[in-house]
Amino acid sequence: MIALLVIGLALGEPDIASEPEAEAGQFVPDDPVALLTGRFSNADQYENAPEDWRREPAAGNPYDWLDLQYATHTRVEVPELGEHVIYLEWRSGAEDGPISRQRLWVFRQDEEGALAGFDFFTLRDPQPFAGRAEEEGAFAALTEEDIVGYPDDCLVRAHQSPGGAYHFSVAGQDCVITAQSGTEMRIHASVRVSRTFFTYRESGTTMDGDVVFQVPGAPQPYAFRRLTDED
Repeated sequence: MIALLVIGLALGEPDIASEPEAEAGQFVPDDPVALLTGRFSNADQYENAPEDWRREPAAGNPYDWLDLQYATHTRVEVPELGEHVIYLEWRSGAEDGPISRQRLWVFRQDEEGALAGFDFFTLRDPQPFAGRAEEEGAFAALTEEDIVGYPDDCLVRAHQSPGGAYHFSVAGQDCVITAQSGTEMRIHASVRVSRTFFTYRESGTTMDGDVVFQVPGAPQPYAFRRLTDED
């Protein structure tokens, strides 16, 4: 059994009431995996954000905040985890800035072979993998002993939206983890993706609804634009 990831990796839920969604299972894994690979940045969002949002994150989210992130998502070979795996490497402030997060997203199929969603993991020792996404075989030897994940109920489930976009989400009533302190925490997750952008939000709350963390801390999720060779 993969150990539970107890801090820092969760995705929060923006308001989705106005967006219709089709049932999962009407598309194949390669489509959303391709949409989620590449180079991205929320620089446009950051530059247009209110000045008082642009400040350092704080535990418990006592104020609105939004930071500048550059994200590289690369498909990697990890035979023990599955066929469709993306390695995420985010950097703060610039494409060559300090690494802010390293994650693996492992896409799953249901019993009928349709895309069900993805599981997300952190690396127990992420430093040896920094900057190695394009290196052949760099992740091939990873096993479940090398990663930390969430319970089965925390699958970030897939839905196809109109126009070829996708929405992946998990709600706090479904995904509950136990923090290192022994406190139970609800995890909320939302990723929306299209050909040119993706949005990302993460949060964790106590069972009573108090915010433990929220990323970003702004009222809006991260809005990442796909970068081209000219950027």
